[in-house]
Amino acid sequence: LAEGAPPIFLTGEMVYSWMGEDYAGLRALKPAAELLARKADWPELYRPSELGTGEARCAALMSYDDIYVERQYSEATAGMLRWCRTWVSNEFQHSGLRDQGARVFEKLLAMAKGEVEY
Repeated sequence: LAEGAPPIFLTGEMVYSWMGEDYAGLRALKPAAELLARKADWPELYRPSELGTGEARCAALMSYDDIYVERQYSEATAGMLRWCRTWVSNEFQHSGLRDQGARVFEKLLAMAKGEVEY
């Protein structure tokens, strides 16, 4: 980057309004995207105070050096869940299910059931 140039931010899984014009595959969805973007009365997605009260067991794969999500945010979220076991690795970068789906899913399921530790 040139000195003084604005920073470049990765967009990750974000979709921006201009993408409805720039990406042919998204053009048909532009009107729906605009309606969703204008909606201002979304209900609360979840209550952090209640995340730790559930009985559901889960497991999560997170990366040490994730290019989209700072690891501390993933760890903090997993820490709010009562029964969440984490598999922290750099083996996959947002592509574990695509690259080795059966292996990743089977390990996470076994972790959630308490059959294996990582």
